[in-house]
Amino acid sequence: MKRFGLALFIFLGFTLFGSLPSNSAEPDVSVKVEVDRAFATIGDPINFRITATHAPEISVLEMNPSGVLSDFEIKESTNFSQKEGGKILEGHNYVITTYTLGEYVVKPFTIQYHAKGGETGQLKTNAIYITIESIDKGKEPKSDIKGIKGIRKLKGRLGLWLMFAFLLIAIGAGAWVIDLRKNREALTANRESALSPHDEAYLALSKLQHSDFIRKGQVKLYFFYMSEILRRYFERRYQVRALESTTYEAIRDLKEKLTPENLKLIEDELSFCDLVKFAKYDPPPMEILRETNQAKLIIDRTKEEMQESLPEPIRS
Repeated sequence: MKRFGLALFIFLGFTLFGSLPSNSAEPDVSVKVEVDRAFATIGDPINFRITATHAPEISVLEMNPSGVLSDFEIKESTNFSQKEGGKILEGHNYVITTYTLGEYVVKPFTIQYHAKGGETGQLKTNAIYITIESIDKGKEPKSDIKGIKGIRKLKGRLGLWLMFAFLLIAIGAGAWVIDLRKNREALTANRESALSPHDEAYLALSKLQHSDFIRKGQVKLYFFYMSEILRRYFERRYQVRALESTTYEAIRDLKEKLTPENLKLIEDELSFCDLVKFAKYDPPPMEILRETNQAKLIIDRTKEEMQESLPEPIRS
């Protein structure tokens, strides 16, 4: 009987002490990384979001994923913070894109946080997988953007003739680029003093639309000139460097000078021009007409209203 009482006492002791709350609970904090699409085509914007959820007494010290986004171009970055269900949700939104086909892995990265008790902890994010597909999904990926082949040795006179032909082509291409720049500079010098920025852009777009680039199949050259016309207009209208800037840099410089609606319209137009110039996208005729009209709409909505001077009254 005594042995039974002793065993019962030991069992109750383990039950009571084992049910006491533990003071070594993990801090109430978690992190999640997500994208709005796992499959995209060249030039498509992808929304990359990192969210840290934690109790109010915890503060996040570092949350910077730029190192693992080196394969992408970051077009936009915004922060957010909100309270939901007694917890804090904070993090960053990134709009990213790339013009190279392939399968990408955004590797996990570490964030640091500071708990109420003074301890500093770390959490690792999840990995993200993104596939960039060809615009024409019927083609093999290699047919969209081709890599550079290795150098082959050529023997005999055939190699000399090919090298000579390559040299002539290189000289001709260089002369074409120089002539193109001279024509652009001459057009700039002739028009700048005589026309307002929007009148110059309207005239250039009209000449472009009535050119024979589309009829000859030179769609890439057509959109090259369209991009140049718009960038020239932005330089004269807003005094920013747009001709020698990337689309991201141009939009960044115009951000403080335009409404969000007009800025989005400009970004879409310049990005479409980049898509045709760099990603070998061949738009159909209706899409070419739509983008040409959108270029005119951009000038309509952003041009400076010129106030005409009233004639002086006739005095008797």
